Amino acid sequence: MAPSKPSEKEIRAMAKRAQGPKQKPHVSISHIENIAFLSIIKAVALIATASVASFASQIALAPVYGDIPTSLYHSKISASVFVAAWSAKYIPIKLPLKVRGLLPVLALYIPAIQRSLFQYSESWGPSQGPIITEGVTYYPLLFLAVFSSALLLNIQNVIFDGILAASSFGLFWGAQSVVPGLLRNYVGSSWLLTRCGLPHLYGAIYAILSPSLLLLTAIPALYHTATINTMCVTTPALNETLLASNYTLIARQESNTGYISILESNRENFRVMRCDHSLLGGEWQKPPPGFEHLDQGYKEPVYAIFVTMEAVRLVDPPPQNPNPRALAIGLGIGTAVNGLLSHGVETDVVELDPVVYDYAKKYFGLKPNHTAYIEDAISFVKRESTKVEDKKQYEFILHDVFTGGAVPASLFTAEFFTELRSLLTDDGVIAINWAGDLKLQAARSIIMTVMSMFNNCRVFREDMPDKDVEEAAVDFTNMVIFCTRADKPYTFRAPTNADFLGSFARRQYLFPKYEINLTHYFGNSSTWTILNEKSIGSLVEWQQTSALGHWKVIRTVVPPAVWENY
Repeated sequence: MAPSKPSEKEIRAMAKRAQGPKQKPHVSISHIENIAFLSIIKAVALIATASVASFASQIALAPVYGDIPTSLYHSKISASVFVAAWSAKYIPIKLPLKVRGLLPVLALYIPAIQRSLFQYSESWGPSQGPIITEGVTYYPLLFLAVFSSALLLNIQNVIFDGILAASSFGLFWGAQSVVPGLLRNYVGSSWLLTRCGLPHLYGAIYAILSPSLLLLTAIPALYHTATINTMCVTTPALNETLLASNYTLIARQESNTGYISILESNRENFRVMRCDHSLLGGEWQKPPPGFEHLDQGYKEPVYAIFVTMEAVRLVDPPPQNPNPRALAIGLGIGTAVNGLLSHGVETDVVELDPVVYDYAKKYFGLKPNHTAYIEDAISFVKRESTKVEDKKQYEFILHDVFTGGAVPASLFTAEFFTELRSLLTDDGVIAINWAGDLKLQAARSIIMTVMSMFNNCRVFREDMPDKDVEEAAVDFTNMVIFCTRADKPYTFRAPTNADFLGSFARRQYLFPKYEINLTHYFGNSSTWTILNEKSIGSLVEWQQTSALGHWKVIRTVVPPAVWENY
């Protein structure tokens, strides 16, 4: 009997069995490791670049809101955004495109968005303004960068993912702390390292990490940067805008302490040097309205407090050295320094910002017969105080580093004053300028710290308060603290015509008038702290309130539009 012919179904089954199991393509362990390594590199680069964006955002907002108000909530919100972005990868939503492609586009639009939002700074104020502005610019960028990194490092294991999340956050937090120190001294050295250039720098990095045709949508932003945005390029439109407020921009440059510019008031005829959201000093180019009869061909200082600091020469008994030397820590426009130089006092100047020093010479006539040290005051004082031979000694020291509603806290510690004291001769005198609210703990702590380091300290305010100080809730004033190393008390001799240098301002304000009775003012209050390297964090916190108050005060000196259009 002949065998039956197999059916078509059986033939297909036999053919399938003959083929055997399908061979999966071979994937080597090294290939998997390479993919993982590249993902890690990209993720690290995305997060590290976000820390550069953090620094760029802070220095871009500082000229409009001030350094302290800008940083007030920045770290806390950044940490919250990081956590939210990393957690967002668990949301089961399929995105239509790679979010990484949006990063360079957003980065390149940030300068234009900032310029548009700055005009609302007056209504938003120093507390909300930075939050709102970064809420539309930096925080979305940070979210996208962290979210993209989380997707690149996506491991289907809760424990390992938690480790990666913690490590990524540590990387971001550490980089955010290190980047300012690495970049600040180079700000302004090239266009890419400016407040406008930095977004284009990290935008280019993101474009390399995330190439996409979406980048073409950033062409309008690039055009705006190159031709319209006055924050990025100096155009006639900038001075046209400032002229509406009766101001003219003479010069500007970004530097290691902030955005430095020279502004001139066309109505009141004064010239000032600006550093971020603060004024370092100014001069009347012509006598102010109503004082035209006082025109002696001498440019009077706008701020009387700098003239008062020259009263170190009036201290009686005076230093025995007939040719006294002076040290000025912090230059500003050089009002007090010029006063000392005019009287033949050999003067050394320590100024951190090279642009401030250059502008003081170029636009405010800083006299050339001095020695300048363009460096950090802490380094200078430490170096000179530890010398055994050729140690510098000064009969007069001027300490003036106040800016932006705050002072560099490290220059008001007991350790710094101890080293500074060693540079002061036994019969010398130091004058320390500080501005703040005498009702706040910061004022008491600074004054008491100075008094603990020097002898015979007397504090003079710039002018008398409008209200009774005991009833007033706020008593913000500019003050000078005069101290000596000698045990015996001192007085101030009456100034002569030669002391005034032909200046009306010196005739009015050189002699200290309004002394603060510290015993009456502070009483037996114990709400103060001797500031040292361990407790200096307290001063940083206290100055937050002072800086917010200073922002409102300084906005009454120069119109909002001038602060917003830099």
